[in-house]
Amino acid sequence: MKLLYDGYVKIYDCERERNGKIEKFTKVALRGASGGIVINEEGKMALVKQYRPILGRITLEIPAGTLDKQISKKDAIIEELEEECGILKEDIIEISDEPIITYNIIENMSDGEMNLYLIKVKTKESTPKEDDDVDEVIFYSLEEIEEQIKTRTITDPKTLIAFFLYKDMIKNE
Repeated sequence: MKLLYDGYVKIYDCERERNGKIEKFTKVALRGASGGIVINEEGKMALVKQYRPILGRITLEIPAGTLDKQISKKDAIIEELEEECGILKEDIIEISDEPIITYNIIENMSDGEMNLYLIKVKTKESTPKEDDDVDEVIFYSLEEIEEQIKTRTITDPKTLIAFFLYKDMIKNE
């Protein structure tokens, strides 16, 4: 492996032998992340509105954050809830002990993993911290989210996975 770029992400030029031939590929070393399927007592799901400079637009996403501190995956999402949503630890009614799903963020070029937790919270006004990059926290009904998916307002992969996973979970209750 040859390091090509060393910044927030690391990019490597790699090769391996397969069937007597050398295959070349690029690996992007992403930090893992934890996200939350955050549901309030009314059954509404939290989405955060934030500007994404790479896309040049505002997005709607589930609360999530990178694993950049020496804390557990579960503690990372609890910390993100406070920062991004103003949801304190005492506002959490229930949180899954382990992620309900873990998947590779970009499977064809990175081994960074997203860990999604199911989190039930008290229904109350939620406001992000002033110094966070989140503009607003909004709790949506599943029908409202589905409409935003159909109109391509919501396109974020982790949010799509979270929505369809949760919708399937409650359908099978």
